[in-house]
Amino acid sequence: MNHRSFTHIAYLFSVVIVLFLVASVPCIAQNGTALSGTVLDMEGKPIAGFAIGLLQGALISMTDEKGAFTFTNIPAGPVQIAIPTQPSKENEEPMFDFEADDEILSIKIRGITLYQDTRPPFGGIEFGVKSSSHIKDVAVTVRPRTRIRAKVIFKDGKPLTNASVSLIVEGNGRATGGATTDAEGYFVSYFDKNEVPAHYTVSVKYKGLSAKSELFLLEEGARYDDLVLTLDGNVPPAAPQKESLPKVLDKLSDGLTPPEKPTLTETDRSVPTNKGQVNIQEVEVKPRVTGAEPTKPVRQMRPPWEKDAWAVNPANGHGYKKIRCDSLDEARDRAAAQGAFLLAINDEAEQKWISGFFGNHLYWIGLSDAENEGEWVWQNGDPLTYTNWGPKHSFPRSPLSQEKKDSAVMTFANGQWHAVGPGDVLWRMTKMAILEKADVLDGK
Repeated sequence: MNHRSFTHIAYLFSVVIVLFLVASVPCIAQNGTALSGTVLDMEGKPIAGFAIGLLQGALISMTDEKGAFTFTNIPAGPVQIAIPTQPSKENEEPMFDFEADDEILSIKIRGITLYQDTRPPFGGIEFGVKSSSHIKDVAVTVRPRTRIRAKVIFKDGKPLTNASVSLIVEGNGRATGGATTDAEGYFVSYFDKNEVPAHYTVSVKYKGLSAKSELFLLEEGARYDDLVLTLDGNVPPAAPQKESLPKVLDKLSDGLTPPEKPTLTETDRSVPTNKGQVNIQEVEVKPRVTGAEPTKPVRQMRPPWEKDAWAVNPANGHGYKKIRCDSLDEARDRAAAQGAFLLAINDEAEQKWISGFFGNHLYWIGLSDAENEGEWVWQNGDPLTYTNWGPKHSFPRSPLSQEKKDSAVMTFANGQWHAVGPGDVLWRMTKMAILEKADVLDGK
């Protein structure tokens, strides 16, 4: 919902898959790396004259009469499709903005359909392309975003135009922020999938006046565009205009006596400087009031480690996800809840892919010798065919004996592994884990 702060967002329950494809179909040489496909509506019909974009390079393409689009000369590497704002006038240009009126439901590529719940740049489907390749027949299904469109009017019926208001939305939680009305008095606020269906009320405040809607039901995909918010008063009187400095100087030059310097009183205080004492009269400093800030409605955003996305390793087809956790037990529980296991690394190539994608940090991995001392096994049952143990004394010396170190973490030192147990420094410091899921592409 775009009326919430961009520092928070509720955890989404549906899985967004990040697919890394190694494109192999050669492209026409003069076009370089390319991507082409069709934009479809919810009924599978092509959408003509629709703007679609790639975040990488801020590339935008308009679909033709058959809903087809093409991007050429794409930089090799990760690519993410996004929906920019659509031009409302003939001479307007589409642009990337949080206020886009549509969103991607799914992307079908190479026979695999991936469903998207979080919009870029804070989530969404991402895939990779190789240089001089062409990914064809990508089907992008889009849908209108769930929203309300409200008109703010004064008690006498006049619209509040081109003004900033304070906004409060209550229903599935409570959110405050700001909105700006247009030339007709309207503002728009969007809702995410996890925030509907729910009953809501919307309130606005403007220069001491306020308005609140009746309770209404907002369902997924709905457009509640007939909301009218009537302020409990009429247009406030305009503030008196202050004379500009040139006019004041003109009056002074016409012989007017400048105001006398105020006499210092006992409330005066002295401030020491390099040149002695300077008397400064105490004055009341009032905060500058400018009304509601003309910012876009604020949104809640989850931290990067909480993005509900699986990254697919093209070498084995497994999905991987980084999560935030307070303990090893929590990491295992969250893995089990998603039908996954803690990470198992089976060869050097997989180790390099993990480090390259997630970076070298402190992560819990699914390695343990709790059952039989010295016999390390992976949580998912894979045999231990590869190891990347780091030097025993590369970190602060552990107070535990080797027999009490039954778990393992992957570290920021080239992704090396270290055995740990309760009481170790690394045990306390490790607050992230990597999950692995073999059947992520099957939607299980």
